Amino acid sequence: MDQRRRDFIRTTALAGTGTSLLGSTAIHNMAGSSIPSTRSASKSVIIAGGGIGGLCCAYELMQLGHDVIVLEASGRHGGHVFTGRDGLADDLYVDYGAEHFTKPGYDKCWEYIEQFNLTALPYPRRVNVARRIDGKFYTEEMLADPSVLKKFGFNQREVKYLSENPWWDLGSLYYQPYLDKFTNEYQPFNVGYDDWDTIPMADILEKDGASSAALNFLGGKNTSALFTLWQAGILNLRGVPLSPPDVYRIKGGNQGLTNAFAKRLGTRLKLNCPISGIRHGQSGVTVSYREFGEEKEMSADYLANCIPLPVFRRIAVEPALTEDKQFVIDNLTYGTYARVVFQAASEFWLDDNLSINMQLDHPDIWSMWRVAEEVDTERVALMGTGPAGISPQRALAGFKEVYPGKSLTIEQALVKDWPNDSFAPTCERLAFPMGTLTKFWPQLMQPQGRIHFAGSYADNLGWGMEAATRSANRVAKEIDQA
Repeated sequence: MDQRRRDFIRTTALAGTGTSLLGSTAIHNMAGSSIPSTRSASKSVIIAGGGIGGLCCAYELMQLGHDVIVLEASGRHGGHVFTGRDGLADDLYVDYGAEHFTKPGYDKCWEYIEQFNLTALPYPRRVNVARRIDGKFYTEEMLADPSVLKKFGFNQREVKYLSENPWWDLGSLYYQPYLDKFTNEYQPFNVGYDDWDTIPMADILEKDGASSAALNFLGGKNTSALFTLWQAGILNLRGVPLSPPDVYRIKGGNQGLTNAFAKRLGTRLKLNCPISGIRHGQSGVTVSYREFGEEKEMSADYLANCIPLPVFRRIAVEPALTEDKQFVIDNLTYGTYARVVFQAASEFWLDDNLSINMQLDHPDIWSMWRVAEEVDTERVALMGTGPAGISPQRALAGFKEVYPGKSLTIEQALVKDWPNDSFAPTCERLAFPMGTLTKFWPQLMQPQGRIHFAGSYADNLGWGMEAATRSANRVAKEIDQA
C-alpha cells in the first residue's frame, strides 16, 4: 500500500466514519457488497458533493473496488433531488427537485431504478395541458384548431404542422432538416455548422420562413444556431421528442433513488462536511474541510468534484486551474426557480370541468399540476414553478387571479426557494452564450490532473438526473482506468 492510500485511510478513520477503512475488502464487507476485492489496483477517491452525481460516482467506484469517501456540505444527501413532506397532511409529498424523468431519454436513470427495485409511476402532468396565452386559456384541442392558429399569426405551413402535431413540437418543423448531420452526440463540431455558433437561431428560423408568431414562440434571438441544433440533434439520436409528453416519477418520491445510493454507500457518506480548500498535484489530492466545526484534512489519489459550479467557485484550489477550465467554472450559468406547492381539500378543478395541468402567463406563478396521485386521501398536493424569492402568499394570490373556475379548496401554500439554497441552488444549465461553444465544450467534462468533474452540467445534454448519472459513470471510468 503506497503512502497516499495510507494517509487516506488514516485520515478518514480519524475523521469519525465510525469504522476503520482497512482497505477494499473491509469497505465492501461493511456495505454488504459482493464485489471481490481488487486491492492491488484500488485507488482512493474523495467525492466532493453528495448530490445524485456524487452518490452515483461513489457507488460506481465502490463497485469497481476503489476506496471512496463522499464529503457533503449540508445535513442531507441528494442535493437538488429532494422529496418534501413537511407541512403536508395525509402522507402527501412533493418532489421539489428532480421532478420527473422520461422514457426514452433517461436511460441511465432507468437502469438504476430497475437495479434498486424502485417503482416508477406514470406521471400525467404533461397530458391535457391548458395553456394561458395573452390572458386566455386554450386546451390542446383548441391549439390544434387551424382557425385558432391563424389568429395567432402562424403561417400556412406552421398551421398545418401544429394541427397535426403537439403545440410544444413546433421547433421540430424547422430543426429536423438539419439534424441528420449530427452522428455523434458528443461531437457538435465539423458537421458543417461551425460558423453558426455566432449566428442566432432566430436568424436561421427567419431565413427558413418562420412567421413572427413562430419566432416569438421559439425564441432563439440570444442562442446560437449551432448550440440549438446540436441539442436537438442529441435528442434526435436518442429518439427523444423535444419535450417528451410521457414522463415518470418514483413512487414515494424521486429521492428514493438518491436514498438507494446512500444506503449502499453506508458510512462512506459523510454529511455536514463542507470543503474549503483543495490542493492537487501529480501524486494526489488533499482537501481541507470542516466536520462539526473542526478543521480537518484528507488526502487521496483522486478527487471527483460533483459540487455545483457556483458553489465550487467559493473553494480555494491550489495550484490554480488552467485558464480554459477556470473560464468554464466562472461563466457557466444555470436555470433555477422556486417550487410552489398547494395542498387542497379536494380535486376542485373537476367541479369546474378543467384540467389542473396548467401553463400560466402570470409573473408570480408559471405552471401548476398534481403530484402524489397514488396517496389514499381526498386531499391533493399541487406543485408549480415561480420566480426566485416568491412568497407562498403571493404565489397563491397569483393562482387565484388566473384560475378560471370558482371551486378552489386550497388550504395550504408552501415554497421551496431553490435560488436561495446554500448548497444546491442550481437546476439545469443554460445555453452557452453565442460564439463560446468552443470555450465550454468539451472543457466542462475534462479533468484537471487528478481532479475530475461530474454533475448535471458535465454532460452534453444537461437533463438533470440523466446528465448527472451519465457524467458520474464517465468519471468513475476515467479514474478506474487512470
